[in-house]
Amino acid sequence: MRTILAALTVLVGATNAVGQSINPEGTAEFTANKGSHTARLIFTTRRFNPSAHRIVRANNCITIDGRIPIGTDCTIPKVEIVSMKLILNGKAIPIPKHLNSDCYGPPPFSEYQKRGLMKNYLAIRFSDDLAGVFVFLAGGDGAGVYDAMWILRRDGRHSRFTNSGGDCHFFDLGCRPSPN
Repeated sequence: MRTILAALTVLVGATNAVGQSINPEGTAEFTANKGSHTARLIFTTRRFNPSAHRIVRANNCITIDGRIPIGTDCTIPKVEIVSMKLILNGKAIPIPKHLNSDCYGPPPFSEYQKRGLMKNYLAIRFSDDLAGVFVFLAGGDGAGVYDAMWILRRDGRHSRFTNSGGDCHFFDLGCRPSPN
């Protein structure tokens, strides 16, 4: 009887451990250096609250606040990027919300940092003229996988490129997509 009880306790405990999800909420900071130059990028994420957004369903997909969501495969997202902040050589550089407000399903930054996995999901590189940084992010999961590349400049002239569900991602620069 004790053996059965002990086995059940172990099984229930193992099931709970496997079933626990990683907390997607919080703030995570990443740093890149080149010579005497430093870039600090801060992401803030939270669970997606549908009541805080305007969601419209059309043509088997949705829009959120008037934009097609990236990283969701046309479903209601679970996690959103609330903000991105850049500090370049000690100076805060504003990043407009529209550059991240449609990106959902980011990697669980804090957990992946602890486990040493972020190098597979995020990279920050200085531009040749050191006037900005390139930020590469792999996000989403399943059919909602995406890559985002932000070009964040000291003068505030930022831009973003995304690639949804491709065969390659920005980290694998030697990858060649399979022909369609």
